[in-house]
Amino acid sequence: MLVMKFGGTSVQDASALRQVASIIHNHAAEPGGVVVVLSATSGTTNTLLSLAERAGRGEVISDELTMLEVRHSGILSELAPQASHTDLNELLHECRSYARALQILGECTPQSLDHMTAFGERLSTTILSSALRANTPSSVYFDVRTVMRTNDEFCAAQVDMHHTRSLCSQHLAPLCASGSIVITQGFLGSTSDGRTTTLGRGGSDYSAAILGAALSAREIQIWTDVSGVYSADPRYVPEAQPITELSFGEVRELALYGAKVLHPDTIAPAVEALIPVCVLNTFRPEDAGTRIVAHTPSTAAIHAVSIVRGCSLVQCSVATAAHIRSVPELGRSIILESETVESAMLVLKISGDDGILALEVAITDTEVVIQPTSLLAVSGPHVNMPIILAEIAASISAFTIRAITTGAATHTIFVAVDELQSNEALRAIHAIIPRHR
Repeated sequence: MLVMKFGGTSVQDASALRQVASIIHNHAAEPGGVVVVLSATSGTTNTLLSLAERAGRGEVISDELTMLEVRHSGILSELAPQASHTDLNELLHECRSYARALQILGECTPQSLDHMTAFGERLSTTILSSALRANTPSSVYFDVRTVMRTNDEFCAAQVDMHHTRSLCSQHLAPLCASGSIVITQGFLGSTSDGRTTTLGRGGSDYSAAILGAALSAREIQIWTDVSGVYSADPRYVPEAQPITELSFGEVRELALYGAKVLHPDTIAPAVEALIPVCVLNTFRPEDAGTRIVAHTPSTAAIHAVSIVRGCSLVQCSVATAAHIRSVPELGRSIILESETVESAMLVLKISGDDGILALEVAITDTEVVIQPTSLLAVSGPHVNMPIILAEIAASISAFTIRAITTGAATHTIFVAVDELQSNEALRAIHAIIPRHR
């Protein structure tokens, strides 16, 4: 069986949802069925959060609710003119009633926020389910809260994997076994006593990974608006290309060091179950995308180079480095460090005035050199080979290099480069990637 997750831009309007429906139809014959996991339509989650908070303060939100209703009703009408609006109208009425209840109570708790924001995914799945039902009798709507069991940490609930697996076996697996196309929600869960929860940002990818692992899917597909994970940020490196296959470890490094890819923790359940995850483009479904596996067999030396801008490189004594690490605001900001017996080098990504002040206090009366820098992370299965390291060093020999470190991660080399030369260094390193594919 197959799990397909579609993000907010993939379900943002009728045109996008029509493309989603086409992709689903192309996989309708999947042995063991298909589970389709949807995010809310683009921007709806933020709208619902704002509505809930304002309702809790007793503010008038009727116009905004009407706009929400008009938008979603309009999407269904354009997507499938012949589809029934009964289910959608009932859900919109429930949403308005809940907002009204928050106004009367004059408060909005985290539990209330979760219940309100859940309408986003419930609306998008109701629209797609209603549209598909008009043409695809085998499609069924499924409330993921039936199986996604969590604790009661509202707005960032933790999933109880044991009970979720059991509930999936009882309620979801039989639907898949019948060959149905199951339309369900990402991001949502519920407590054991039936209270709605959300899994936090990135929760839809996480939902797909959990459901895929629980159902032993052959593959999990993450459909978005880009054609996979790129070899560099295309905004700065126009020659960047999608990477055919990546290991989970490489994806983690790329995400930690600036690449705009899915957060690796959200697909961990799939990787642990040895289920491949494919990142694909809803609007270019013919593109190969990127396949993420536990351990890539790729013979390519280098796959990608990512960048973290606006860093501070701190050169100091070992004692000063230890003190910096002990300061909570600074310890969390360290993204790279290296030490000898007497001296240390730290690369920090400090955000906000409080962090800058904390660093100034921490280095008072010490001998410290601080330089603005960007940190480049060069990733690949064999990037640490001496010949590759030498080629990377040669490619950036014309720039001011603060540091090159290797060995901390088996598939990543880190280069600290002068902030003003970071784009040129990024492109220079990227230029050697095609020679090692």
